[in-house]
Amino acid sequence: MGWKDGRKPEQYLFTITEDFSKDWKGLKEKAKREKLNISDALRSAVSSRIKENRLKNALILSPHTDDAELGCGGTISKMVEDGWHVHVMYFSAVGDRYPNLAEEAANSGKILGVTHEILDFETRFFPRDRQAILQALYDHSRKNQYDIVFTPTTTDIHQDHGVVTSEAKRAFRNCTLLGYELPWNNLSVSLNCFIPLKERHVKKKILALDCYNSQKHNPYFNEKFFRSVVKMRGVQLANEYAEGFETIKVRLDQLI
Repeated sequence: MGWKDGRKPEQYLFTITEDFSKDWKGLKEKAKREKLNISDALRSAVSSRIKENRLKNALILSPHTDDAELGCGGTISKMVEDGWHVHVMYFSAVGDRYPNLAEEAANSGKILGVTHEILDFETRFFPRDRQAILQALYDHSRKNQYDIVFTPTTTDIHQDHGVVTSEAKRAFRNCTLLGYELPWNNLSVSLNCFIPLKERHVKKKILALDCYNSQKHNPYFNEKFFRSVVKMRGVQLANEYAEGFETIKVRLDQLI
């Protein structure tokens, strides 16, 4: 078998990782000491360098305050625990009806360990403001690099949720896009991606949602229901708990 320019496999592999030129001797000694193939040692070193130098970023698109926590609060808790930076973009706080919602969202964010911002779009009128929403998403995507963006599923029947997801597909073209479920808004849904959770992640989700005193009149807004959903998705994954998502788009080089 021939190799580029007649070089050996490890030499060719090394030419595509010039950042490690000063470490080449040390890598070879480490490979010999640990009885590793030199390519495996180099691959491990590259992976470690990537993990050290780049913080992973996630964005949660929440048409209304509490949608993010309801749809993927457990996943948010897990990602923050694993070292991700998670930012939540709320599009409306319904200030005319619920004057305390912005504060409730801030308190929820503190529990989950996320940063957040609240835009001022009018609830139930997102279709009218579709272009402005797209522009807000596009401007945000130009300023920030995300590995993954979460948004409501494409089958969510709420008009505001549908607009956010449709425009997210246009604004975020270079990253993974997953749709979170809100069962009361989904007559049908195709969940083909599951994120396993532990009890501590579920508890964080419930604590975050408990901040929303203004929303506790809703029939689904109680711990028993929250737990039933993550328990059901966990059964589908052969795990204690999980949250399910619709795979809208996956960028594989971010995963493998």
